[in-house]
Amino acid sequence: MKKFIATLTVLFIAINIMAQEHLTFKGIPIEGSMTEFCQKLKTKGFTSIGRENNITLFTGDFTGRKATVGVTATDDGKNVFAVVVFFDPSGEWNTLVNTYDYYKDLYTRKYGKPTISKEKNPALSDSNTALMAEVHQGTVVYGSAWEVKGGDIQLSIEKTSGVYEGMVMIRYRDSQNVENKIKNDLDDI
Repeated sequence: MKKFIATLTVLFIAINIMAQEHLTFKGIPIEGSMTEFCQKLKTKGFTSIGRENNITLFTGDFTGRKATVGVTATDDGKNVFAVVVFFDPSGEWNTLVNTYDYYKDLYTRKYGKPTISKEKNPALSDSNTALMAEVHQGTVVYGSAWEVKGGDIQLSIEKTSGVYEGMVMIRYRDSQNVENKIKNDLDDI
């Protein structure tokens, strides 16, 4: 009987590992088709604003702030694998760093210390112009990442296409579906 229970325990552990949970965004598992996921996002109050390649864009409320959300799926649209939150661009360094710090604190409270965190703006001056010039040149490295159940979450300050503008971005990647996409892409080459 003990051997049977031990075998069942090993079997249940193996099944659990194989059926890993998907990462969620606003309580929605990052899985399924683009159509299904987008419909669920709409029920959360997001409004579709367009589609480009394999990314469908929405606008809506994220933690009380207006945000643009991009949903990414495989080429055939059968598997959603990432969700990206973009906040409005800003030309003010303090706005960017305060937003970044707020979300870093929020995610740290929920998921613990980031797996990776690097925050550096090489500007030689504290003036907004000098700080934003570094953002524009792409030399700013402000990013944190959390390895969480089902995937990873990355927070960063990124340059935009505007002159001396940047934005805070949060990316959710579901590990199972990212691996499936990579496998399919490897089969293609």
